[in-house]
Amino acid sequence: MATGLRLDPELAEIVAEARRLAAELGEFPLRTGGSFKSPLPADARAIISEWLRDGGYATAIAEIGHEDPELANE
Repeated sequence: MATGLRLDPELAEIVAEARRLAAELGEFPLRTGGSFKSPLPADARAIISEWLRDGGYATAIAEIGHEDPELANE
């Protein structure tokens, strides 16, 4: 059975405040939302993108979940 995880709003506020304070102290860098540069070569990215687009990835995940229900929600 898959379960949806959610963060309590009060805990989320506490976590956000702790991150902000840690960043102010130089202990935890704030993320700037800049662009992500994949470490994968362009040909590998193209293969993965095509696998996602053609449904192969979803099929593989469904097969794994069918064969081992414990992994279905991993």
